[in-house]
Amino acid sequence: MAGGSLTERKDAERNTSSVAPVHRQAIAMAGIVQEFRRTAEPAPRTSAHRPFGRPMLRPREQAELAARLPPELAFLAAQGFSPERLLNAIGAEPAVHPVDKLLSEGLISEDVYYRALARHLGCQYYNGEPPLAGAFDAMRGLRCGVAPLESRGEGPRAVIAPRAQFVPLLIEAAQSSRFRSGSFALTSPQRFAGLLRARRSEELLDVALGRLPASLTARHGMTGLQIAVVGALAALASALGFASLSALEAVASAALWLAFSVMILLRSMAAIANVGIVRPPALADDELPNYTVVVALYREAGVAADLVRGLDALDYPKSKLDIKLVVERDDAATRTALESLDLPARYEIVVAPPGLPATKPRALNVALPAARGALVVVYDAEDEPDADQLRLAAARFAAEPDVDCLQAALTIDNAADSWISAMFAVEYATLFDLINPGLAALDLPIPLGGTSNHFRVETLRRVGAWDEWNVTEDADLGIRLARFGYRVRALDSDTSEEAPH
Repeated sequence: MAGGSLTERKDAERNTSSVAPVHRQAIAMAGIVQEFRRTAEPAPRTSAHRPFGRPMLRPREQAELAARLPPELAFLAAQGFSPERLLNAIGAEPAVHPVDKLLSEGLISEDVYYRALARHLGCQYYNGEPPLAGAFDAMRGLRCGVAPLESRGEGPRAVIAPRAQFVPLLIEAAQSSRFRSGSFALTSPQRFAGLLRARRSEELLDVALGRLPASLTARHGMTGLQIAVVGALAALASALGFASLSALEAVASAALWLAFSVMILLRSMAAIANVGIVRPPALADDELPNYTVVVALYREAGVAADLVRGLDALDYPKSKLDIKLVVERDDAATRTALESLDLPARYEIVVAPPGLPATKPRALNVALPAARGALVVVYDAEDEPDADQLRLAAARFAAEPDVDCLQAALTIDNAADSWISAMFAVEYATLFDLINPGLAALDLPIPLGGTSNHFRVETLRRVGAWDEWNVTEDADLGIRLARFGYRVRALDSDTSEEAPH
């Protein structure tokens, strides 16, 4: 029943009938609207460290090389970028969109590219004026990259932020004179998303949060039945204690002995059932799906650079990575530290709107609606995953279509620091190397760890994502996946963490 209600709610979101005309245009053109405004706004050709400076070849040679560029890059050569360096940068990877490659690998900044595209199309580059219209579906706008603007005479009526794959359609439509000058403005996808989150935060939060029915969330605490059961047990224990302390001690000992025995039995079964994990065949780069990586950060300015270095070390096509770094609005230090790193377009700094509860699962839910990957993984700021972890997870999902979640092993890298860090290392090794694979083999629920959880995005949305009111959101989600009939398996890959010492 609960699973059906969640599915119905998702279908209702996807099939909203009240779509503004500008959104119908966006859907018809795969997210591209058809009119723009000419502007003479200057913009830098490229940032100082980008590899596309002034061409060094003769004009004829430049023209010959520019003719070999796809239309979504050819206009850059016309604006002074080196066609030779552009050709060398995009290489010969047919499965990778040229714009995605340039932006994701940081060869040119997103802002520089879309400013150049706006100049080429003769439209305004949008910086916040005129303001967004008062009434439109903000979540639909975030997903399709289109939003209406306040009507101000002859100014632009909408702003669009086309993803890389839609840029060729946009240029083709412009060249065929299907645009009416002055009707639309252009901006980059990240600038557009940040603008919507800042201006329409409450509406976006309504979609991102509160996905779960009351029976599946910890928002309201214990239910009346739970309180009654606990109260009855406490009353019985008190009455038994007044009657005979020795009897209370015997009953409590028997209950604890039973619970401990059940735990031992369960762990023994898991240890016996653990048959190891067979790695599936690796996927070629063009077979790999887009992968979203979400990291929730709070007061982590000191490790921001280390985090980015660890994520950059992932052995996965950068054009297929969608990395969301979620920071709280009141955490200016972490946001400033991230912005100072001049991150390429595969990174997006998502500023979570203020509100309660200020928890990690809330931050994860804020990022989920904008996830562009078919798969998603959650990491913590101090994590150091194996370089091939995403490749391995993608191969497992492809080889086992009935698996919806994979839990990688968490390992402690400072076991020698103290007695307590050594105990953490023992516990983690037992849980992730022995117990979890055994529970998976027995088709029993697996309480997930707080990090290195890999999901199919559609499955995660169907089960309501994380419960922002539950501080054990990982264990809760693992059990909920089992309740709805989804399978969780252990992933034979390590993520290093530092234990308290």
